[in-house]
Amino acid sequence: MTTATATKREVTPKLTCIITGKSRLTNQAYLESKADKAGSVEEYLRHYISRPALKLLRSGKSVQETRQTLGVTDYNQSVSTELLQRAIAVNGKHRSE
Repeated sequence: MTTATATKREVTPKLTCIITGKSRLTNQAYLESKADKAGSVEEYLRHYISRPALKLLRSGKSVQETRQTLGVTDYNQSVSTELLQRAIAVNGKHRSE
């Protein structure tokens, strides 16, 4: 029996929303494009908000109201005001309001 050499596979990056706790797969090119705005890939990963949650937050809903509207019942991680403001700033298209 010959042993096949194990090849190293790159792990597909995952984005996890700090509001809903839901994750989605992404790719390195997308992360690198977002890193410019966030400062680094790690910073973007730490501040990721899903599009539906971001839309509700920008409309004026609180974190709790956003979770309730999106039907999130199993994710209760607290989000500080500073973290939320930074996350809104680095996600989606920048809007001057």
